[in-house]
Amino acid sequence: MRLLLLFFSLFSLACFVGASASTAIHVATPQSKLEASTSYYFDLLRLVLQKTSADYGQAHLVFEPMPASGSLWKLMLKKNRIDVHWLTPTAEIEHKLQRIPVVILYGGLGLRGLIIKSSLLQEFQHVKTVDDLRRFTACQGEHWPDVQVLQYAGLKVHTAQKFDSILDMLHKGRCDYFPRSIIEGDAELASQPQNYQGLIFFTSVLLYYPLPVHFYVDPENKTLARRLEQGLTAMHDSGELLRFMQEHPVTRHVFEPQRYSQSLVLKLHNPVLPASHQQDQSNVWLELLQLKQKPSR
Repeated sequence: MRLLLLFFSLFSLACFVGASASTAIHVATPQSKLEASTSYYFDLLRLVLQKTSADYGQAHLVFEPMPASGSLWKLMLKKNRIDVHWLTPTAEIEHKLQRIPVVILYGGLGLRGLIIKSSLLQEFQHVKTVDDLRRFTACQGEHWPDVQVLQYAGLKVHTAQKFDSILDMLHKGRCDYFPRSIIEGDAELASQPQNYQGLIFFTSVLLYYPLPVHFYVDPENKTLARRLEQGLTAMHDSGELLRFMQEHPVTRHVFEPQRYSQSLVLKLHNPVLPASHQQDQSNVWLELLQLKQKPSR
């Protein structure tokens, strides 16, 4: 009888441990607290993991510190460092990593307002073409694909390794504008330190270029890839992904089209985006916000 009771006790303990076990999904800690928009991606990941838990088990996010420089996606190829991250496609990324097919922002990251100093507002109000923008200097992150987009359009760009350094460059007048998507700009300015209060998010002129965002994983992590694709596809097909964007604190404000009804939209080419992605969801945000594309020159 004692052996039988011991057997059932061990069996019950094993079941409890198995039921309570949770898979660790390693993600990158944001470089700066000013990157307030990153909460959208983390909240979406948590929701997808929750919705697929019946098939794949419980999972939780583990935040890993990132080095000050270097391409984050390359760290994804080092085991037990970064399991999943959101990226825009390039030929090299597509070759090295496994893309989850669902576009998680419907291309909205490519519709960009300009963070500028309020003292330059009058000058930027005279911008009507890309030619007009060429007399100003943009700031960008060193390894961001936007650098090549802006340079391809003949725009001057200064880069910095850290996100905080970009705002500091802008604040000190080392560059004139910092293009940020309409999803990111407001959230990031709302979290800026007191000494950056002279910065504003200028949306009378919007830059627009194809910039789809996908989750990517290490190609060897096939289980995670299947799990994310399953969850995101179900959310996309049911309309839940769009509703998630409409309700999330980071993204809900952009569904107020009256804010952009008079905006001038200048379209740029994205030379680093693989040809197969150039047309993917390319005009969704222009349609959602009822924006009319203006000639860029």
